[in-house]
Amino acid sequence: ECGGKEGTPGRQCAFETREDHTDGLSISGVEGRNLHVNIASYRDPLCPRTLYNMYTKAKRPENLFVRVLQQNDPLVDPHCLDTYCKRITEEQGLPIDKCPYSDQIYIHHIHAKEAAGPTWARGLLSKDIEDAYLKKELKPQDFCMSTDSHMDFEPEWDVKMAEMWEDAKNEYAVLSTYVQDIEHLGEDGDGQPHHQVPHLCMIKYTTNVRTHATKCANDLSKPKLTNAVWGAGLSFSKCHAELKVQVDPHTPHIFDGEEFNRAARFFTHGYDVYTPNHVYVLHDYHGSQSNPITRGWGHSKSHGSFQDSNKRLRTMIGLPNGESNEDVVKRMRRSKFGLGDRRTLDQLIQFTGFDLRNERVSIDGKNRCGNIQWVPFVEHPKGVNFIPSFDNETEDPLDVPYETTSVWYDPNIDGKGMVQKHGKDEKTEAELDKLPIDGNLDKRHAALSDTVRAAEKEAEQENLDEHHPNQDLGKMHEALANKIHALRGAGKKMKEKVKAVKGFLHEHPLVSNKQVHGFQELPLFVRCNVFILVFGTIFFIYKSKGTGRAFRRNDRKREL
Repeated sequence: ECGGKEGTPGRQCAFETREDHTDGLSISGVEGRNLHVNIASYRDPLCPRTLYNMYTKAKRPENLFVRVLQQNDPLVDPHCLDTYCKRITEEQGLPIDKCPYSDQIYIHHIHAKEAAGPTWARGLLSKDIEDAYLKKELKPQDFCMSTDSHMDFEPEWDVKMAEMWEDAKNEYAVLSTYVQDIEHLGEDGDGQPHHQVPHLCMIKYTTNVRTHATKCANDLSKPKLTNAVWGAGLSFSKCHAELKVQVDPHTPHIFDGEEFNRAARFFTHGYDVYTPNHVYVLHDYHGSQSNPITRGWGHSKSHGSFQDSNKRLRTMIGLPNGESNEDVVKRMRRSKFGLGDRRTLDQLIQFTGFDLRNERVSIDGKNRCGNIQWVPFVEHPKGVNFIPSFDNETEDPLDVPYETTSVWYDPNIDGKGMVQKHGKDEKTEAELDKLPIDGNLDKRHAALSDTVRAAEKEAEQENLDEHHPNQDLGKMHEALANKIHALRGAGKKMKEKVKAVKGFLHEHPLVSNKQVHGFQELPLFVRCNVFILVFGTIFFIYKSKGTGRAFRRNDRKREL
């Protein structure tokens, strides 16, 4: 994954969890971290059993919080929480109002006739996760998992999943696969020498991109890096991944295309998908697929069309027959449910090996199912727990202009607005206030501008330096950005002082800038106007001579 053994030129590993990642929590372990589980259920009678298995087999059920998007017909289908409570209280001899952990289970109810597909449903769950974060009910350093409503679990599955995630040694790891059937329940700890896990690495093209089949990985000692292929049936990560890469709710009626679209968005946000090396969560394939009702997923037309959803997903990852307007494409990809700004779409194509722009399964005739090398990126200067902000109506980004580590950074656009993104350097401004106002201000301002450009060049060089991935590049960049801002602020203030000293002369280029005096130094057109004014006054006085006597003579005539 790192590109060779230690000492190999160009070797670079993923970002292991550091103290500055954890917001004061321990680097490893589950202490202080809750586990939040999302379940999308469509008329599934196995949903109550899934809740029961989840809580009764968890090692830390008191730290387990579940959100279920229940798409039911209330007159026909069993209520997921009520049925779970009925079973567990009967078994434990408790009154129904003492249902264990019921206050940790949130049911988001939608009538089955309003359902519009699995992607749309999971998009509503993403909104629930975001709402919990805004209410401070969830932390970016908590663990998050999404899975199906017909699952079973190995004992202590919750802690084992967290420990397995840590084995990936990557703060940006996402564990995901198509999990095994429940008939394999108990095999993980049976002591047998050959242990297989499903490994996702291939696709095919239908109306969109569909995850195609699985490989089997034998006896993995740790999670295996995949070529970004992600499965919706199991996804386990830190919650900052769920908060930054929410499921796109603008894709009703989508099945093919859901998984790879989110895989692309995970990758471009800096996240890496790993195949779990143990199976702790299992799927009841027979029980779910033999029920024709649960496979319908609803066909409500009130949420949009399949054609619009499919075009949106094709546009996002560069497939043919997407949106043709480049401005629309750019805006869509930078929106709340668009691509990330840590890696590019071209890097995704090279890493996965999928020729998306020509709808070919390989760019070079080879698959990427074996050992592959991690793709480096620069962490966001504000840290892994920074959750970007977007306009509630337009979904356009609010954290603009883009900072220099963003793949969307444009120095001609974003560089001009960098002063808006960082605080003032009060020390620099205080020192500037003490500067004397003299004739050398222009030279000082020019020198300060050169210093700003040098600092910007230094920042760009730090962004290009990918040979020290374990250093805190975020802090280094933040320091440089603040330095640039301070110099820019100083330059602006210096310019204002220059303008104040020069005053009127600075604003009016027609007036000479030389500090000399006398009538002869006035511009020619001013001197001409003075002469005309003087001689005109003399001429007027001359022509008016004797007019006083004429007025008195006329007054006497009027009296007679």
